[in-house]
Amino acid sequence: MLAYIKDQMTSIIFFYSQIALIILIAQLASGIEGYSISNANLFYMVVVVTFFLLIYHTFRYIKFRDLYQFTANDATETAWLPDPPDQLTTQIKEHYEKQYDTYKQELEKLYAEKKHESMFIQQWVHQMKTPLSVMQLILEKESGSISHATKADLEEELDRIKHGLQLALYQARLQHFERDFHVEKIPFTELLRTTIQDYKSSFIRNHVYPKVDIDDSVTIYSDPKWLRFVLEQITSNAIKYASGTNTLIQYTVTNSSGVYQLHIKDEGIGIPKQDLRKVFDPFFTGYNGRHYQESTGMGLYLSKQICDALNHRLTVHSLVNKGTTVTITFETA
Repeated sequence: MLAYIKDQMTSIIFFYSQIALIILIAQLASGIEGYSISNANLFYMVVVVTFFLLIYHTFRYIKFRDLYQFTANDATETAWLPDPPDQLTTQIKEHYEKQYDTYKQELEKLYAEKKHESMFIQQWVHQMKTPLSVMQLILEKESGSISHATKADLEEELDRIKHGLQLALYQARLQHFERDFHVEKIPFTELLRTTIQDYKSSFIRNHVYPKVDIDDSVTIYSDPKWLRFVLEQITSNAIKYASGTNTLIQYTVTNSSGVYQLHIKDEGIGIPKQDLRKVFDPFFTGYNGRHYQESTGMGLYLSKQICDALNHRLTVHSLVNKGTTVTITFETA
């Protein structure tokens, strides 16, 4: 009702201004004729026109009530609007429904294209894993006929390919996260050691070493597959930016008021202060990324998206030439 009154306020003011003008003219005319209209008659005239004005706006509001009571919260998956009470709103509704149908068709087309693209990427990644595994087997078989330095270089390049394929695969899967996750109770040290074992050769090759200081009794609730991907990205970054320092990458867990926090700390080159607030932006590589050509700027971005979806909190603290600490905060059950 209030919205209707606001819309009609201009016409109501105009109406009463015309009534006032007519009364003024009538008073002047009666004065010329030598008599005047009494205040009681003037009041009666105003009451009568006001009564009919109220009747008019009451019926008009009833006619437009459904439109005024309709809100965005009433919208459904269809382009529903209340039945239009006049020609103007009929034209508006027809235009709205036409726009909605066009938008829906475009959205369905884009969704189908995105779905096909995601399926293609996942299939392509799985297809690439086969030749990657074959190359690793050949390298192991022929390791005796090539130099240690050459073997290390080939292993590093294979790790980069594997890392890139993992990024592409999980980027595609993340679009359908709600269909592909299962929260369960996880023995944390077991998951962490499995991740570290996968990066064993990378640790040795880059002269950095893991140190796990976590009680075996620690358990958290999460999706092991998605969480392992996050741990892999953080571990990969820690190794890369601490390469050649002969330092430790430390894995520790703290428990504060029933909340577990995993801290992964390296003693590498650190992240410049101006880059810290952007480390979770997609494709952002920053100052360090310009010195490491394999940086894609997607690892921490995907890790943040996954942690948010799992209701974990991911934070990064760093000092240049001192190292970086990445913290994942878990809520206990």
